[in-house]
Amino acid sequence: MGASALYGGSWQEGAGAVFAENQALRWLSDLAGLPESAGGVFVQGGTIGNLSALVTAREDARRKFPGVKQWAIACSEEAHSSIATAAQVMDVEILLIKPDKDGALQGDACALAIDKYHSENPGHQVFALVATAGTTNLGIIDNLASVSACAKSRGIWFHVDGAYGLAALCAPSVRPLFNGIELADSFIVDPHKWLFAPFDACALIYRNPKLAKRAHLQKAAYLETMDEDDEWN
Repeated sequence: MGASALYGGSWQEGAGAVFAENQALRWLSDLAGLPESAGGVFVQGGTIGNLSALVTAREDARRKFPGVKQWAIACSEEAHSSIATAAQVMDVEILLIKPDKDGALQGDACALAIDKYHSENPGHQVFALVATAGTTNLGIIDNLASVSACAKSRGIWFHVDGAYGLAALCAPSVRPLFNGIELADSFIVDPHKWLFAPFDACALIYRNPKLAKRAHLQKAAYLETMDEDDEWN
C-alpha cells in the first residue's frame, strides 16, 4: 500500500492499487461514522500512526493555544507504550490517568486529571487526549463517548488508538462498545491484526485531513504539486 489517500470526499483514481487503498480507507471511515470529508493514509504500523496523529494534534493546538510553554498528552495508565514513546520523541509531557476498576478510561476521571494538571502547571497545556479501543493485553475498550466529551469541552484533540481492537467495528454484536468513535479527530487501526493484511499496515484516519496536510507537508520545488488545495498524498 502506498502513501496516498482519500481527501475531502473526492477520489484520486490512478493505478488500481491506489484506488483499492482509497476504498479501504473510505470503508474504515464509514465504519466509524466519520463524515465524508474524512481521509487518511496507510503507514507502517501503529507506533508511526499514533506519532503522526499526535504531531498533527500539536500543530493544531499551537494555533488554538498561543503562548504555551510546555505541551502534554493525556492518556490512560493502560495506554499502549507507543503513546509514551511519541511523547518522548516529541519532547512533551505525558499525563497518565487512572482507569476505572475494570481498566477502562472514563471521561470524568479525564476531566479531573486534566483540569488539575492545568491549574497546577501554568503555561502548560494538554493538546491531545488519547483513548484506547481494545488494549493489546486485555482488549479493554475505554469509554469513548465520555472521553470524547471531555476532550471536546476543552478544545483538546481526541485521538483513538484502535490498532488492536478497532476492527471489531465490523461486528454488529459489539459495535455499541465503540460508541464515540464517530467523534474522534483521528484514529488508527492495524489491518495486519484482524483484517488479514499479510504485512504490517496501519490505517490512520483524520476527521479533517487538511490539518494533517498542513502539519506534514514538505516544501520543495519537486513537491509543488502536493501543495495544491485539492490534492492529497
